[in-house]
Formats: sequence, structure tokens, C-alpha cells
Amino acid sequence: MASSVSQSSILNEGELEDNDKVPARPQLNLSGAAIFQEKSQGRDPAILLPNQRDDIPLLALDIGGTLIKMVYFSRHGDPLVDDKQKRSLKEGLEVSNGSNRSYPVKGGCLHFLKFDTRKINECLDFIDSKQLHRGGNYWRSFSEAASKNNAVIKATGGGAYMYANLFKERLGVNLDKEDEMDSLVAGANFLLKAIHHEAFTHMDGQKEFVQIDENDLFPYLLVNIGSGVSIIKVDGNGSFQRVDGTHAGGGTYCGQECF
Repeated sequence: MASSVSQSSILNEGELEDNDKVPARPQLNLSGAAIFQEKSQGRDPAILLPNQRDDIPLLALDIGGTLIKMVYFSRHGDPLVDDKQKRSLKEGLEVSNGSNRSYPVKGGCLHFLKFDTRKINECLDFIDSKQLHRGGNYWRSFSEAASKNNAVIKATGGGAYMYANLFKERLGVNLDKEDEMDSLVAGANFLLKAIHHEAFTHMDGQKEFVQIDENDLFPYLLVNIGSGVSIIKVDGNGSFQRVDGTHAGGGTYCGQECF
């Protein structure tokens, strides 16, 4: 999933927004971040943020031609998370992340979900049921202020334009459209720098992890395979160019399978 949260959308902890006096969004604490796969359920892996002290009213979407990809933040004790998932997250936050250090249960989690774009109403129902567009539990007390200032969801992909009116009608929110390539590269750089064992080779059924030196990360080729395919040469943070690609991607193959 492309990272659709820009740095400008996250302010320093303790700052106040002048216009509506709503506490500004604190920064994500990425120290010790680790991928966590729940054992009991077939969910997509989450990213644990064991040292995250503050609530983050984070929701972002990538609305593609085939799938809608969503990321949102929750605390381990947040009502947005069911009891079984709370226990699982608590265990994950207490487990040592590849070292002798055990983390106290004070962190949160980035959750990743997928919806079929043709079933976009299911995505809207989920957002509404969790009140994610109003900031979830922590920011619910500021929902009146948020509604006065028109709640905004960060979004990328062609669907961010196609379904903008639907989001406004159903949820009363505006989609803040981020550039898809900018978000894709920023997300890849984040994963490679912040997440341990994110990069690996896979040959003859064997996975071998590759140690990433963030000081020697660039240049690299990023191949994004979705409904279409883009090949991007990444030269640095914010420095990249699309060097090749094709319209024949996942959507094409899914269509061939249907026929």
C-alpha cells in the first residue's frame, strides 16, 4: 500500500491549531516498529508501534481500480479493537522485537485492510461504524469542531477522484488527494528504513533477508504491481522518476481468469 500520509499533516506534540483550538496531531514514534501477524485470525499483518505514547487520529486510503487499501491507527485498549484482537496486540507489544528488550504495553498499532473497489459501500460502512473519519475514540470529543472544519481523509489513486462525491454524501468528508507516485516512494522509503526485515529475496521457495543500510539505500528500482505496473527509479527522498510501465497488471489477469 502506498503511504498517503504526508509529513506536513502531522504536527509536533503539544502544539495547538490556532483556528479551532483542537490539539494538533502528534507525530508517530517509529522506534522499535515491527510487523505483527495475528495467529488466531487471517488478518493482514499490522505494524506495532511499541513506543507510541500519543493517540494518532490517522486514516488514509489508496483507492485503486481493483482494491481499496486502508491504514488506520488504534491503541491496544481502544474500543475500535475487539477483545480478541486486544489480547493479541497486548501480547505482541510485550514480546521482544528481535532483541533482549521487552516493550511495556503503552504503544499502538497501524492496521491495514483491503476492500474490493466495486464494493466500496462496505468500506464506507466500516469507516462509519468505527467513526474513523471523526478520529476514532480519542478525537470523538472534538467531532463537533472537526465537522465545522470539514473532516478530511488523505487518499491516493484514481478512485480518490471518482468517488470523492460519494465520500462527501455518505460520510460528510472531503478527500485530500495526494500524488500517488509521491506517496508510493515515501511509503517504500519508510518501510525500508524503519521496519526490520522488510527487504528479502525469494528463490526456490527460500526467503533470505537482506540487511538494509539506510545511508546506502539509493538508488533502487521500485516496481509497483497493481491494476497497472509502474517501474520507478528512486534516487533519494522525494527524488524519483518513472522509467517504464504497462497497463497490463493485476486487473488484466483477473479479467482473463474471469473469462
